[in-house]
Amino acid sequence: MVELTISALMWALVVVLVVFRRARKERSVLYAAITIAVTMMLNNDDLYVLVDGWFGARDIVHLLSAIILMVGVHFLAQGISRAGAPRYLRGVPALVVLWAAIVVTTVAFFLVPHRGGTSESFMREYGDYPAAAVYSCAQYVYFLIVFSALLLTAVSTIRQSALTRERIAGALLLIGSLCTMALSVTVIGMSTAQLIGGLPAAEPWRPAYYGLQVSTFLFLTAGLASAPIVRWVGQSRRERHVRRYLDRITPLWQEAIEARASLRLETAEVDATHRLHRRIVEIRDAAMDGRNQFALTADDRRLLAEAEDRLGAGAV
Repeated sequence: MVELTISALMWALVVVLVVFRRARKERSVLYAAITIAVTMMLNNDDLYVLVDGWFGARDIVHLLSAIILMVGVHFLAQGISRAGAPRYLRGVPALVVLWAAIVVTTVAFFLVPHRGGTSESFMREYGDYPAAAVYSCAQYVYFLIVFSALLLTAVSTIRQSALTRERIAGALLLIGSLCTMALSVTVIGMSTAQLIGGLPAAEPWRPAYYGLQVSTFLFLTAGLASAPIVRWVGQSRRERHVRRYLDRITPLWQEAIEARASLRLETAEVDATHRLHRRIVEIRDAAMDGRNQFALTADDRRLLAEAEDRLGAGAV
């Protein structure tokens, strides 16, 4: 049930990013959402058993899922913090950290004395082996490194951004990063406890593990989805205001271009914001041209001032 909930959250994020993201923007986050969603789907027992059977029923899909998840987190980190993030989260250092985690995880996985057959819970079955503990811990040490940096990025966003949507997204990502770090510590503790004291020693950690899993993805998906949705809502609202002022000044603009026909600069291709700006300019230029009888009343000037204020209104 937990895996299905998380998978649903990630696929919902994919839909939001596809629908609301800016062209060529947030692609890294989209790639991350897709890879993480696929990973969570593979955690479903029935699907996992089916797919692992294609690979010889030796839990290879468990390793592939772990690698895909780390790659997804890498894309997520790159998408969230292209600027202002710690150096180890960007460029070559980020790739070195990722590949180190993948290599350690892979080597540890193949050192586990696998008994054959697909195990629906790999760590429950093999967690008593040191290699399995290293396999599990290596992944979450990587997540600790990445999300500690994302936490700093989120704090910086909250402090420095002037946009409400970015501060909201930053706050949600801050909570999500804290949950991820707590989840990582929990998994490392659970793996260590099972290695030392067997499966019963790991059981007390399990409720926190499931709760933090859901909390992590809930806050991370909310943070990643909030910025494009709020941006779209703000842009739509601004577009409506611009079109309303465009309709209000159109009769005045028509008078202006009739009085000074050579002034018209507008083309059909421009959007409503540029059209409103050009009409304001053309109206004012016509009013300042002493060669025609066009003049602005006090109400006309007030309307133009309101329209200019609307054009200068900042983003949400």
